[in-house]
Amino acid sequence: MDHKGFKFNLKQIDEQGIFEGYAAVFGNEDLVGDIIEPGAFSKTLQENPKMPILWQHNPAEPIGVTLAATEDGKGLRVQGQLNLETTRGREAYALLKQGALKGLSIGYDTIKEAWDGTIRRLKEIRLWEWSLVTFPANPMAQVEGIKSVVPYQDLPLADEGRAWDGNAAVNRVREWAGGDKDNIDWNKYRKAFLWYDSENAENFGAYKLPIADVINGQLMAVPRGIMAAAAVIQGARGGVNIPDSDIPVIKRHLERYYTKMDKEPPWASKSIDMLLYAVIGASSEIKAGRVLSASNRTLVEQAIQALQALLAVSEPDDSTQKSERPSDEGKSDDHLLDDTIQELRKILKEVS
Repeated sequence: MDHKGFKFNLKQIDEQGIFEGYAAVFGNEDLVGDIIEPGAFSKTLQENPKMPILWQHNPAEPIGVTLAATEDGKGLRVQGQLNLETTRGREAYALLKQGALKGLSIGYDTIKEAWDGTIRRLKEIRLWEWSLVTFPANPMAQVEGIKSVVPYQDLPLADEGRAWDGNAAVNRVREWAGGDKDNIDWNKYRKAFLWYDSENAENFGAYKLPIADVINGQLMAVPRGIMAAAAVIQGARGGVNIPDSDIPVIKRHLERYYTKMDKEPPWASKSIDMLLYAVIGASSEIKAGRVLSASNRTLVEQAIQALQALLAVSEPDDSTQKSERPSDEGKSDDHLLDDTIQELRKILKEVS
């Protein structure tokens, strides 16, 4: 399930804890490159009109129920009622009245999507819940604070030939942002990274995938750091331990930097290496008992089709089949290729 934060335009809240406003707006690109299309919520609102309101997306802390949720020309308009007999419900009520609580985030699955370059258009969404959150109304703080992906910063690019030392860069960024844990400006520090653990946001170890360095007092994205991050999210150096659902968002951020560098990201390549990577990765997921997402299934199906075409043209002809096979001690290149093809067929059988 994904989360997406929006500016919550609170209209009013009465003494029974009833409030209303807009939870989502149609047609505008958010900070992760998504645009919600009109009609995206129509089916889910018919199927699940009384979805719960949660506190901070915590399923153990429901704080109210949806009284009404409708689409209009602007977006998703909601009316909810807080349960004032719960501690969290009373806290949310007090904070809403005070104006201190202005954030809203929806919990959803993407059912139908379309891509327009690096922009993802959400055409159908399944809503599970919506949550009041403590982030301010600034959409940069809301949308990504929950997803734990740092908003796209559009940092200026350093010289392409500049060397990249991730540890040294992080140390310089730390000093630039304030130094030690007690004095650092975490919002400044965060700008140099692609991902962080929002639940441990004041811990240096919570920040991953650095791409920026401080150069002449200015924070700049380093091309070789961007390339290193792109390699890591594809598994290089053991990969990185972040939620799978955050990878597409990180890739879209990286794609923007690659565009600025006038280059293509590595996953845009349709090379045999990338096809094998997709299929072998799917095989591992299936063996582990996981279910592939619709988008990943489509990618793997395309990879399988391409690899099967390659296998078809690799079929030996009659003269090859009649030739004598070398012994195991001195396998020819052709024999090794035959073994590789057989192994690939086994993998394809597992995921087809």
